[in-house]
Amino acid sequence: MMKATYDLVAQVPKGKVTTYGDVARALGDIVASRFVGVAMSLNQDIVRVPCRRVIQSDGSVGGYTGGGPEKKSRLLRQEGVPVSNGKIADLDRYLFNEFTTHRPLARLRSRQVKLKKLLNIKGFSGPISRVAGLDVAYQSNHAFAAMVVFDYDTGNEIEEHVVEGDAVFPYIPTYLAYREMPVIEPLMKLVEEGTVLMYDGNGILHPEGFGIASQLGAVFEIPTVGIAKKLLCGDVSKKHVDSAEVRVRGKLAGHSLSTGPSAKPVFVSAGHMVSPRQARDIASRFLKHRIPEPTRRAHIVAESARRGTINK
Repeated sequence: MMKATYDLVAQVPKGKVTTYGDVARALGDIVASRFVGVAMSLNQDIVRVPCRRVIQSDGSVGGYTGGGPEKKSRLLRQEGVPVSNGKIADLDRYLFNEFTTHRPLARLRSRQVKLKKLLNIKGFSGPISRVAGLDVAYQSNHAFAAMVVFDYDTGNEIEEHVVEGDAVFPYIPTYLAYREMPVIEPLMKLVEEGTVLMYDGNGILHPEGFGIASQLGAVFEIPTVGIAKKLLCGDVSKKHVDSAEVRVRGKLAGHSLSTGPSAKPVFVSAGHMVSPRQARDIASRFLKHRIPEPTRRAHIVAESARRGTINK
């Protein structure tokens, strides 16, 4: 995705500018605007990729790692783009957005839409023997994925597994699965029959109704539960003890769970091959702390691997 971004910016001619949002739209999704900014800050080829020509949507020149806003303004003036007080007043006259593009993010979104059609939240029919928590920690773009497996009946931890590798896809909101799935794929080969995966991310309790826990389940055909610390959408109903329903447009999409009246909640939703209420029941079974034990332990193990302090 980084190369695709640089290829787009390389199309901006001298005497013209474009915006972070326009480049993101050319990639296929406006949500990538912040990523475009990150990509510009990491650009090492300012001759081919004139990142000085990428500005903010209001005409402000924005930052420039090659020497700051002042230098960016000076370089744009030298190319015939008038800049006054750090801003291009007549932006429409100098704006370039006629990119030649294959819109790669739009193509990835299309894949997600197709995968969503495979979504099954009717419920897990077989007996559950294990619950495995999954989480990924990062050291720059190097990822450490951990899976911690628990016995469903006793609640005891059985085993831990860690894999690592470079994350080749950048962080872009709603495209997280494309960043993390290649890293965790080796762990999927270790999942035994009767295991439900508990992922640090949303399932159907997501603006698209198809978060990373759902996408993971659909791709690998594994029952999954989403565990999230933030509520991205939906309305929380009146609490009943320590559990509350979360509905999106009136439809049950997840549950808010907490360990007590004053404790912060965690938001649980069906990922794939489990029902919303099954997801709640599975998470509740492991709720000793705010985060259910499988994902809490997976986070600890992944972070330990990242820091190099994991027990060998």
